Amino acid sequence: MSLQTFPVLILCAFYFLTNSYIYADQDEIVDVNTDWKWAVRKIKELEEQVRIQDERILTLEKRPTASEWTSMVDIRKTVQKQHDRIVQLEARIDELETQTEIENNELGETSSPERMHVSQSKRPMINSKRSMVKNARLLLQPTPVPVETVAFFAYFSTHNPPSMHHHILAFDTVITNVGNAYHPQSGTFIVPKTGLYVFTWTIRLWGSSYHTSELLVDNNVVNTIYLDPNNHIDGSVTGTAVVLVNQGDDVLIRTGSENNNGDIKSDTHGRSSFAGWILM
Repeated sequence: MSLQTFPVLILCAFYFLTNSYIYADQDEIVDVNTDWKWAVRKIKELEEQVRIQDERILTLEKRPTASEWTSMVDIRKTVQKQHDRIVQLEARIDELETQTEIENNELGETSSPERMHVSQSKRPMINSKRSMVKNARLLLQPTPVPVETVAFFAYFSTHNPPSMHHHILAFDTVITNVGNAYHPQSGTFIVPKTGLYVFTWTIRLWGSSYHTSELLVDNNVVNTIYLDPNNHIDGSVTGTAVVLVNQGDDVLIRTGSENNNGDIKSDTHGRSSFAGWILM
């Protein structure tokens, strides 16, 4: 190697090392940017999950305890009794006012034979008025304290093939949804108000299909039904439950952990359906 070519080789080596460092540094910057974007996205996802959990916790904290619910029921009963008593007292007041008016009219009459004759002729009318007041009082019925209405009813628009155990049955055709608490996309009724509710569901099967279905309230199985037509009948089975539920509870129908096969039927010959309403 000559002395003239040695400097050229040194310059080439320096250029190669410099560019390699620059490219490596650029790759590292790209990797850092990618990691940073991923971290920001994950943070946003976690923040959204925390927000949802906070809302759920807030709803749970608002639920009344068992003792509070008992107090609420007692208060409602007391209000109902007081309301009934007020109706009775108002009827009694009307009766007394009528009697007082009649007696005042009687006292204002003179004792002359003519007046006595007129007074006696009015007595049947007076007795008739008293009888009308009494009958009106007896016909008065206590008015119940109004309850905020919550009710829903939905059914399958077509046959439904549950694909697995614990498959949620989303009844997609909604006929009634007072309170807008039933969600047909998920098949879930989210309780809008703490109270005593009735839930009922019907499953229609025929041929070789057989199914177990469950009513879940706040992820607890409350009632279960089963039907196996055994290729002999086209029939339906219905389950019903009366349950005390809390605001925010999820109520739904799903298939059981075993004994499930074939389609759940629903057409104009018979609907598979889900319904519920508040009692108090």
